[in-house]
Amino acid sequence: MRCMFHRVLLSITLLALLLTCASCTPSWLCWECVEVKNLPPRNTVVWISIDGLRHDYLARAKPPTLTKLAAEGLYTNQETPIFPSLTFPNHAAQVTGRYVDGHGIPANAFFDSDTNQTYYLPDDAFLYRAEPIWITAKKQGVRSAVINWPMSHKQTGPVTADYFEPTYNKKQTDAERLDHIIDLLKTDKTDQPVRLVLTYLFQLDYAGHEYGPDTPQVDAALLNVDRLLAKFQADLTTWFDATHTSRDELVLLITTDHGMETIRESVNLDRLLGGDLLAGAKLVPSGPIASIYLTGVAPEAKPARVAAIVNQLRQNDLCTAWPATDVPANYHFADPTRVGDVTVLLKPGYVFTPLRVSATQPVKILKGNHGFDPAVSPNMLGSAIVWRYRHPFDHRDLGPVDNTQWHATVAKLLCIQPAKDADPRAIPLGP
Repeated sequence: MRCMFHRVLLSITLLALLLTCASCTPSWLCWECVEVKNLPPRNTVVWISIDGLRHDYLARAKPPTLTKLAAEGLYTNQETPIFPSLTFPNHAAQVTGRYVDGHGIPANAFFDSDTNQTYYLPDDAFLYRAEPIWITAKKQGVRSAVINWPMSHKQTGPVTADYFEPTYNKKQTDAERLDHIIDLLKTDKTDQPVRLVLTYLFQLDYAGHEYGPDTPQVDAALLNVDRLLAKFQADLTTWFDATHTSRDELVLLITTDHGMETIRESVNLDRLLGGDLLAGAKLVPSGPIASIYLTGVAPEAKPARVAAIVNQLRQNDLCTAWPATDVPANYHFADPTRVGDVTVLLKPGYVFTPLRVSATQPVKILKGNHGFDPAVSPNMLGSAIVWRYRHPFDHRDLGPVDNTQWHATVAKLLCIQPAKDADPRAIPLGP
């Protein structure tokens, strides 16, 4: 009789657990189901973007922590940015799984004819035209913290990340950012803990811009970031051990947005065009790429002006230019209100400058930059590492990885479905 009672009680308990997880499917189970035998463990993904981690930096500087993580996990030195290989379009591509024509962020700076505003390094998450991974996760019951990832701020609406910053904190150092994440995880006391964390480190990119990529200052910056990551990894695994079961898995994902190219000369777009062609035009450069918006030109006069601008720019051997409708299709560089009437791209080694001294001038500041076509400038390629705690991956080179693949890959690690229109090609990580 007592045995029968225990069986009934166990059945009722299991039924209650299943009802608790009624909104879950067998492939993404909620927190309370975890201890039930034969159900999947809880996966936690901590995603760190190291801005400007060029493909050859690890081999050159030999940072011990990153080298060890790569040796114990999966890695690639062929992480390929979308076009243009700028910070904001690529961070958007990583979290949405879309190109510019899907996520709507064409550059670090752009004009939007709908709002009549120019955005420069914008904070606003509402500017995304596609769904970022923290929204995808939240819709499927996974809580997230997004700490100063580009364009993760000012989130509004019925679905947001559980933690995010109101604006980008320019004064916060990389060390302070990583410490903030550990403090957040330690103080997050809920039945369903945060299982997705994203953050962004800028120190290495700053050094690459300031001194150029092939300098000892860049190596020193990477070694400093590496020391920060050593402390962060130790703090992270200590937190994980204290709060999770032996069956749970922690994935530390380290990616970058782009590489870095040495810059020899700076270019003033106003000088290249000349006064007549500038009339009624808004120029918005971003690194080596610029959009020309003919906001003050009558619609019927635009085709002739576009043709004249493109013809003028193509007289120079340091750049190329396309009407909006003729940008190469493989760039996926299109947007109805944010891509200009003309797109201008400089060759590797050149970058736009507001200084109007002359059309071209030797570079004095920003001795490194990015934004170029990765097919033309291999230095746009970056490095990435996927490291798993307690249940290590087999050491393996992942080979070429596109930045649009990270959304589906993170979704797979979290056992959720990627967003509907995201690149579905999750990177094959193995068991």
